[in-house]
Amino acid sequence: MMDDNLLQLEYEEATAGAAVVQLRDWATVRAAGKEGAAFLHNMCTNDVKRLAAGEGCEAFFTDVKGKIVAHGFMLAGADSIKIVMVPGTAQRLITQLDRYIVREDVTLSDESSERAWMLVLGERSGAVLEQIVGDGVGELAAAWAHRAFDVAGVAVEAVRCDLPWMGGYLLGCTANAVAGIAAKLTGAGATLGGESLWNIVRVESNWPLWGVDFDDANLPQEVSRDALAISFRKGCYLGQETVARIDALGHVNKQLRAVRFEGDVVPGVGSELLQGEQPVGQVTSSCWSPRVAKPHAIGMIKRGANAPGTPLRWSGGAATVA
Repeated sequence: MMDDNLLQLEYEEATAGAAVVQLRDWATVRAAGKEGAAFLHNMCTNDVKRLAAGEGCEAFFTDVKGKIVAHGFMLAGADSIKIVMVPGTAQRLITQLDRYIVREDVTLSDESSERAWMLVLGERSGAVLEQIVGDGVGELAAAWAHRAFDVAGVAVEAVRCDLPWMGGYLLGCTANAVAGIAAKLTGAGATLGGESLWNIVRVESNWPLWGVDFDDANLPQEVSRDALAISFRKGCYLGQETVARIDALGHVNKQLRAVRFEGDVVPGVGSELLQGEQPVGQVTSSCWSPRVAKPHAIGMIKRGANAPGTPLRWSGGAATVA
């Protein structure tokens, strides 16, 4: 149970107000060239070709067997598309994509060391952000809508991010500008949040991460992001046959689900989940959730045991699929 008064205060200030959390070492891949959008469209699960400058989407990149190679958020610009991903995945994605570039006018570059990302979250995140960037934040109405702002001579890219349950924005800037932008946000009323706050909000929001909750052994539909990250109407792409077959079948054999636990003990990552005496899954991320005043987790759970409301148990007591 969360008994750290400072963390509890930080959480309350963050959710009712605003907080800024640095997403340390997150990766950025830039795809430039006249055929960049068309090329990425043919390599991922979402409809990239429909994106206009200032729009974005979430997508999985898959291999020929439909297994996930990478997961990211694509931000379309006038002459390039940036792909924002978790740490350590840029070169993995570039290596995967490079093998399919033949004559296409597309250049891939790893900008991870040059680009830094922060997450501004909370019910007042928009109001706080507007204090430092000026008018225009309200124009970012759709998920992944983005635009650049000038903040005292520093170019800051603000991206609407609806993944935190209370809403928020991703902010991108040069790596050496992070401390200054964070200071401006805290000066405008935001709380400076750490890794513990980030983990709590992420798990409460059921925001899965590559390398934490899923990896290259998983299929896209197992991550439970179908409505936001997969287009079932776009044309062919690498791995599309498998994804379409699963859609026609109507299910996968396991999926990530939110799980809530009775009692005060937070289950550790890897904790086994059971239905009766039968193991049916395991915890991939967990926290004590102030929002529901219970331990909360993300878990990969087998079909037949992962419908909302399904009672489960673990070594520490009872649990329920949320």
